[in-house]
Amino acid sequence: MDLKEIKKLHEKCQEGECDLYSFLEEALPELSIEERLQVMAEILNDFLEEYEYDIEDKLKREAYSITKFFPKK
Repeated sequence: MDLKEIKKLHEKCQEGECDLYSFLEEALPELSIEERLQVMAEILNDFLEEYEYDIEDKLKREAYSITKFFPKK
């Protein structure tokens, strides 16, 4: 995914109230969990300072335990 698409997804997530992974589930339902995690990693690599998280607050998806990253308001 190119930088322009990553930035667009990041900006849309910032407008909402849900965590980043849940947003990506809705925005990119055609992707597998692994592919969504890759997109999430790319977004956080570029924009981590714009998200907050609690290490204890996690989602369970199949065999994965995913930390919830929420947009800072």
